[in-house]
Amino acid sequence: MRNRLSASLRLRAGMLFMAVLLVPTFSTAQAPVPATYDVELVIFRNLGGSTPEQWSINNPVTESSADAEAPDPSAAEAPFPKLPADRLQLNAIYDQLKRSRAYQPLAHLGWTQPATDRASAHYVSLNALGLDNGVSGRAALARGRYLHLTLDLALQIPGDDTRYVLKQTRRMRSTEMHYIDHPRFGVVALITPTKEG
Repeated sequence: MRNRLSASLRLRAGMLFMAVLLVPTFSTAQAPVPATYDVELVIFRNLGGSTPEQWSINNPVTESSADAEAPDPSAAEAPFPKLPADRLQLNAIYDQLKRSRAYQPLAHLGWTQPATDRASAHYVSLNALGLDNGVSGRAALARGRYLHLTLDLALQIPGDDTRYVLKQTRRMRSTEMHYIDHPRFGVVALITPTKEG
């Protein structure tokens, strides 16, 4: 009887000890913070190809993956911090385009933002980050099972009345370079997890 009683007391004391140890863990646990990414784009003009009328504003180039996480087109814009020059990784691509006779680099820019789900995603104004040279537009990053980059860009070429539009949502993997094509202009995109510190 005494052995059963002492075993029962030891079991209760052990359970109480475990409960005391676990309480601080549960009370200090925080909700997970959305992952933060550096998004970098090189936008360039194709100087060589002819462009059929269907690529104009009346029929923009659009591509979406089957499980695309594109945000609502009416989603608000949010200011995200611009990537400093020493964090840009596509400098070699930009320089290569600069030396080419077939392409003209129009912009090299980047920003840092959290990747949220489609319902919480915000667009970033690329013009607010320094986009110019006849290009205007915005971009959004959303995360579902994959990362999805949405681009909504327009190019106005001097002396050409047509306004060329690229609207596309592309499923992407972080740290992989992606090329988004259009007969008049294109984008090289890179998304990398932000390194702390």
